[in-house]
Amino acid sequence: MTNTALWNRNFALLVIANTMLYMAVYMLFPLLHHWSMESWGCTELTASAVTAVFAVALFFPGILNAYLVDTFPRKQVCIRSMLLLLLLNFAYVYLSAVWQVFLVRILQGMCFGVTLASTGATLAIDVTPGNKRDQANLCFAWSGVLGMLIGVAVGVWYGTSFSFFTWMCVSALLGGVSVLCISMLDVCFRAPLDLPLFSLDRFLLPRVLLPGINMMIVPFILGALFGAQYQSSFYLCMAGGFLFYLLCRYCFSRLPDGGWEIGTGLILMAVGLALLQEAEGYQPYLSGSLIGLGVGFSLSRFLQMMILLPLHCERGTGFHTYQLLWEAGVMFGVLAGRYFFSQGNMYNMALTACAVGLIFYYTCIRVYFRKHMLNR
Repeated sequence: MTNTALWNRNFALLVIANTMLYMAVYMLFPLLHHWSMESWGCTELTASAVTAVFAVALFFPGILNAYLVDTFPRKQVCIRSMLLLLLLNFAYVYLSAVWQVFLVRILQGMCFGVTLASTGATLAIDVTPGNKRDQANLCFAWSGVLGMLIGVAVGVWYGTSFSFFTWMCVSALLGGVSVLCISMLDVCFRAPLDLPLFSLDRFLLPRVLLPGINMMIVPFILGALFGAQYQSSFYLCMAGGFLFYLLCRYCFSRLPDGGWEIGTGLILMAVGLALLQEAEGYQPYLSGSLIGLGVGFSLSRFLQMMILLPLHCERGTGFHTYQLLWEAGVMFGVLAGRYFFSQGNMYNMALTACAVGLIFYYTCIRVYFRKHMLNR
């Protein structure tokens, strides 16, 4: 590759595509939640399950990922899975039973799983110079988080102006921009490999599972908030806090021992959650900004560990493990948040999760990371 810069044309297109795709996918979370209750009479918990089953389905095609992206043209695998994901948006208006809603969500989750494996775990590595791939993984993940927060902010507007079908079209349009960006990529031809049909390659990497489980605290808290906060401005403030972290990251990264970032991030998230318990005046906006800032601190360090731990040729699998565990964390957060919100103690549950995550990191994961890095 002649271009040794991280932000080459191909990588910029991938980041835009990823941001748009996450916006298209996550705006459906609040939309489908409200639609399930209004159109099908679902309870809050059942509607949350409609949302969360999407993340379970991400794991279904996992053992086929390596075969798909190494046997067929990678860009085409990505484009076709994205197109099917978006076309399924229009199936919702023709459904006649709740089980059919679950089925469509499962199919969309499977398509999204293949898309993630072919973008972040494959194409983002293919188009990036070898010495920039750590940074590329970080930037690609950040674009997904930003797209997720903006997507949820858009989705909570459901019912204010447009019909459900119109919002499905908006989601498909955002996804269409993502497909267009992927189609414009220049990807080198790779000869098909003779691979087994099933494998853990580009699916799950055991070496990074423990840090990944600890990392799940961050999306878990975000998922819990998705069922408790219905103000677009709250999520936009959260996105603003996350962007502030990214803008200031150069200063933060020069401080010694990156482990401090996780502690700082989880504490900031806990402060934001505590402020939400007294949601008056400016506090929802301040708490959203603090939570977004905390997400930036903690996620970046967790992701850095999951990028550094994989051995040679395991980078894509390690990154896809992060992607799957992130979505699983959101799923568990949505379900737990909705249940505890109905019991009146959701914020206490989220604060407890922050404390557990902090203790687990300093008593286990920090030592685990240092030990495995020394034994590489």
